[in-house]
Amino acid sequence: MYIYHLIHFIYTFLVVFISNIASSQISSILLDANTEQPIPYVNIFVEHELIGTTSDINGKFDLQIENSKVVVFSAIGYEIKKIFSDSISQFTILNPSITELSEVIITAKKETKKLKIGKFKKSKINLYFNCGQTPWIIERYFPYKKEYEKTTFLNKIRISTNSNLDEAKFNLRLYSKDQNNKPGENLYNKNIIGTAKKGNKITGVDLSELNIQFPKDGFFIVIEWLLIESNMYTLDIERKSDRGASKWVSYEPAIGTVPSDTNKNSWQFNQGHWSKIKKNTETSLKKHKNKYSLLAIELILTN
Repeated sequence: MYIYHLIHFIYTFLVVFISNIASSQISSILLDANTEQPIPYVNIFVEHELIGTTSDINGKFDLQIENSKVVVFSAIGYEIKKIFSDSISQFTILNPSITELSEVIITAKKETKKLKIGKFKKSKINLYFNCGQTPWIIERYFPYKKEYEKTTFLNKIRISTNSNLDEAKFNLRLYSKDQNNKPGENLYNKNIIGTAKKGNKITGVDLSELNIQFPKDGFFIVIEWLLIESNMYTLDIERKSDRGASKWVSYEPAIGTVPSDTNKNSWQFNQGHWSKIKKNTETSLKKHKNKYSLLAIELILTN
């Protein structure tokens, strides 16, 4: 009997020991290499896997990882960094990216003309992109048209949002188009944070002070969910097949979509690469059945 208990103890110890080696939680604070200031809202994911998180307002993040994996850090204005998880220490340094800026002439603008493109009705939005516990990015491409010549400045972006929480934050990125028609260079080298109110809303993001002109090759509006504690929504779901309840976790807000016959202008970034949006084949909504989901974004241009 004693030998049995001894073997059982050793077995249990080894299971726990190996488990602790295989799975661990890493914590770190992201810092700017030049200023040594914390970097908030950095997209952090494990390469080729659906695992990731976002740094909080103080640059801190926690990530549960099994074994040693390559962790990727992606933030606007910084070089992409890849590092093995078992090499991550208390502080992780990111290097600012070097961007060559062309000459900019500042002139006084008289906003006498405005043009709305991508119009949608809030009452018609009934299918949304949601973010669970996996970081991902969704985008919509806006092609340039000759009719925009007299209103070339980006004034405001209006986005369909639906949130279970108040003050849910998300990040906007603006990308030019590369030679493969994918998102290329950043048009603006800083985070553009939007804040969605609780409920089904139209969330506006003001771009008027950025003096960004509509590129002749068109551009991408990218929405990035922030996997931070203040955005986390938890719901208890009862299950008939077993006792108790399971927890469903999402990161707010959900982003509204409109049906499209093509996915030409819809891309997503997941597991380190861009891919086209897939067709909706299982939805019960007739107008979205066998269609592609296009972000419900209205863009206001001005002169």
